Amino acid sequence: LGLVLLRMWSIPEVVIQDLLAVFTDGFMVGSLRIVPVKIFLAIVIFTLVMTINGWVRSRLERSWLEGLHIERGAREAFATISGYVGFAVALLISLSVAGVDFTNLAIIAGALSVGIGFGLQNIVNNFVSGLILLFERPIKTGDWIIVGNTEGYVKRIRIRSTQIQTFDRADVIVPNSELVAGQVTNWMLQDTRGRLRLPVTVAYGSDTKKVKELLLQIAREHPSVITDKLSREPEVLFRHFGDSALEFELRCYVRNIDERVRVTSDMNFAIDAAFRANAIEIPFPQRDIHIRSWPQKLPDSGNGSGGI
Repeated sequence: LGLVLLRMWSIPEVVIQDLLAVFTDGFMVGSLRIVPVKIFLAIVIFTLVMTINGWVRSRLERSWLEGLHIERGAREAFATISGYVGFAVALLISLSVAGVDFTNLAIIAGALSVGIGFGLQNIVNNFVSGLILLFERPIKTGDWIIVGNTEGYVKRIRIRSTQIQTFDRADVIVPNSELVAGQVTNWMLQDTRGRLRLPVTVAYGSDTKKVKELLLQIAREHPSVITDKLSREPEVLFRHFGDSALEFELRCYVRNIDERVRVTSDMNFAIDAAFRANAIEIPFPQRDIHIRSWPQKLPDSGNGSGGI
């Protein structure tokens, strides 16, 4: 197409041949020879390989790995790593086609080290931390974690940062270095089971044995509570004699800690209904006021009325 346009514009044949020679044989810039046709071919190959890489990664994540019954976090980690490997392969192939001498990579590495020393430490730190998260997998997509003041579900793990969705549906971007170097609470690392603790108070004079029986019955009847021998059975502890109430605590294990809020709500409803049916009072704070003295007659207000 370019040749056709040049001839349509009546460009001399000698000039066209010189342009073709520059395009195919290249030109020198100092000691470096630049060949435009190789650079163009390298760009085409890089684009083609990256397109294939994206398609393979998408198929791995959504189709091929699903048949292996691998958990979601492992599938996404494998697909992400394969994407980075594909990018490295595409880059090496395109550089090779472009005629880059790999013996000069030491110079490039030196330049990168200088750049890292001057201001890319955080980027490299997060990059390496992202690789650690993908290979070691201390957190996975879908895990319920707490990082600092952020609590929510891991939505996506990227090479530089991790996306956490809070319970208010807000997306928080956390640098990977904080997840590797800082303290992280993962409620669902290796086991989705977790312990539930429900504080319960009753009024003084209540039948404490009856309170214990009712709480244990409510816990054992809930379908999400584990009652087998793999975990500890539900238990009720008499914690304190409070200022205005007897303080108990119901402890039990649920199959999925992700349902902790819903299970807590269900049990609170059941406890309230059971206590009402058995005439067990749930107290509220009360204070006794002792008046040491009280004036026999209110002082004259000065308005002639002799009172208020």
